[in-house]
Amino acid sequence: MFLVMNSGVSKARTRRSRVHLSKALQETLLDAIAGNIAELPRSYQEQSLERGDPAGNATPVQVWKRQFDAPESDPSPTKRARLIRIDTQQPKFENKKAKQADKTALYQPQPKPFKHPYAAFLRDFVDPIYPGPGPTSVHTFVSEWLKSVGSDREKHCRSDSHLYYSDDVPISRQLTKSAPEVGYTRDADRFAVPPTPASTVSRLYRATEDSASSTASVRHPSYRQNNLNSNNIDIRHANTQLPDYISSYVEGLRAERDSPSPSSEQINGYLDRMEDLQRGCTEADVEEFFTDTVFPKNSDRTYGRPAGLESAKSSLISSHLIPNNPESQFRVSEPKPDLLYGYSGALRDGAFTQPQFLAQEGLHPRNARFAEATTQGLRFPFFAIEFKAAGGTRGDLWVATNQCAGASSACLSAVDQLNTSLPDHQSVQYIDNLSYCITVDNNTAQLYISWKEDGLNYYLQRVDAFLLSKPEDFKSFRKRVRNILDWGKDTRLTQIRVALDTILEENRKKAAEHAKSRQPPSDGSATTASKKRKPSSSCRNSSRRSKWSVSKIG
Repeated sequence: MFLVMNSGVSKARTRRSRVHLSKALQETLLDAIAGNIAELPRSYQEQSLERGDPAGNATPVQVWKRQFDAPESDPSPTKRARLIRIDTQQPKFENKKAKQADKTALYQPQPKPFKHPYAAFLRDFVDPIYPGPGPTSVHTFVSEWLKSVGSDREKHCRSDSHLYYSDDVPISRQLTKSAPEVGYTRDADRFAVPPTPASTVSRLYRATEDSASSTASVRHPSYRQNNLNSNNIDIRHANTQLPDYISSYVEGLRAERDSPSPSSEQINGYLDRMEDLQRGCTEADVEEFFTDTVFPKNSDRTYGRPAGLESAKSSLISSHLIPNNPESQFRVSEPKPDLLYGYSGALRDGAFTQPQFLAQEGLHPRNARFAEATTQGLRFPFFAIEFKAAGGTRGDLWVATNQCAGASSACLSAVDQLNTSLPDHQSVQYIDNLSYCITVDNNTAQLYISWKEDGLNYYLQRVDAFLLSKPEDFKSFRKRVRNILDWGKDTRLTQIRVALDTILEENRKKAAEHAKSRQPPSDGSATTASKKRKPSSSCRNSSRRSKWSVSKIG
């Protein structure tokens, strides 16, 4: 135990081992303190003053260090000289005193034992007790120390050093449960190396937070200004005048439908379920209700894959479709709409022919999959939906609108690239580049339209709102959704197909012109060219021989 204490004192910061004391030993220590509580500090000070020892003003920790750091087998030269003088003076004393002197000379380096060893032990072992404290405070201090010893660990090891900072501020041991000990790096002595300090971890966290600040959460109050507006996306006021061609599409959504609407009994059943949702629900409950009553599934024969349409649930939209202004340090959060409608990427569903799929691969010079909006292969999306639960914890319709702004702008990017790929000719019909989105919870639904102007700016504006607890509003909301899907599978899909066919035809013309420029010359041109050629060397030699023969005969 003394060795551990000695090594602990030799460090810059005092460390003392924790020992486990029995109840009997604790009572003995308290009794010793009670009998010597008034004597210990006074005798310690008086003894130091009488010797003239400068250690009298030192702390008990420093005195303890000098006592145990002094070697026993090799005394200092001063002590060695004193011992020699004592040996030379032995004949002047009596035999008894000589033996006592010899004994003193042999054991002089040993510290003089105290009258009460337990009290002396406590004086040097526990935290320094300076002269002057009253008996009550010392007794209280020792009692508290004994209680702490009984509840501490029985063994002190170097691996516990990570429980303290450099300034000796203790840290709760419960913090070590956050990671298993096997995860620590160990030194050559197989002791655990302290983990990264909390201050360093906080600095790393702040650095990561700063690097990710450019992509703020859609819930951030300044998201619209910093992340949307700086990337040319503007959520306009609902009362702002719409462009004429956009207004015509909005009026078309309000047109009556030829297909039968749900019966009054069905609507009443829907409203009963809505009433249950208003008492308390989750976002998943809202999504399940509306996919059963309003938004068709992929298996629907009219608005699903059999009709060429496809819907994707909670799928990230491809990053190359998200607007990105290189001059801005802020980025649009990656859109992941709860429901996204577009066109199927499977040939068997009939949305596009094989040549039209080939034309899509050439829309972008460096990205053959530019038309694909999701990893499932959904093409040219046009309708995004965000579900929320009123009173929930995952945001409200304001947050949902921010999400729709990013998703709608990505929908516009795909068709914008298609229009860019069309040849610049007066007879070519460009696609009206617009898309729709809806934010809905268990109380209200809001309909937005999005479009792009000047090849740069994206706009989003609310054009309708519905209180879903009212039967007429619920019917109107369902009708708007079906009209959007009808527009997507008829008018818009037809325009995209025509545009792809136009690109294919233009590619065929370019290929024919390129092949014609590399075509070999015709037979007539080859004969004319051969006449203009110079005679070969063999022909010239043959002509010379003929002339020589004629002249010789003559």
